[in-house]
Amino acid sequence: MAESARDKLIATAATLFQKQGVRATGLSEILKISQTPKGSLYYYFPHGKAELTKAAIAFAGAQSEDRVQNTLANEPDPTKAFTQLFEKMAADIADSGHLNHVSISLIALETIDEPELQSACAQVYSRLELLYTSKLIEVGIKAEVAQDLGQFIQSATEGAVTIAATRQQPDLLLKTGDQIKRLIRLAIKQAD
Repeated sequence: MAESARDKLIATAATLFQKQGVRATGLSEILKISQTPKGSLYYYFPHGKAELTKAAIAFAGAQSEDRVQNTLANEPDPTKAFTQLFEKMAADIADSGHLNHVSISLIALETIDEPELQSACAQVYSRLELLYTSKLIEVGIKAEVAQDLGQFIQSATEGAVTIAATRQQPDLLLKTGDQIKRLIRLAIKQAD
């Protein structure tokens, strides 16, 4: 099935926003790279860049959530699952040198003064935390501990991704993954 003009605009915007930031990305650049006519932009996004940005956040968030959900679902051992997640993120940053489809951190930081966009980012973060928390509860960690650890994993992940991309040191993600693995093992041990 052919990708619609709307889908092209959203995917292109999400990639550019994650790579170079929302403010540094102009609508003309999105149109040029997506190879869509200007009329399509205003047809699908009559409120302009803010509306497109919100759609791009949802798109990037869904990709991150799918990646996390698939990895966690396919590996019963949470320490192995989280190791795989961090290895994939490190490989993405090593391959592309930026946060494309790994994190919405740059978008979240740049839109801090725009409540509607911040809410969209917060929803993505909350859904990711829920995926982490659910996996931890599934292996017997108490709900309260799992929620705290899920929130920590999300925070550590976003920070590690940002620093790894900024420094061009993907191995920082692997080190963060190792620390998270230790915390998960400790939580499982305490649950027994």
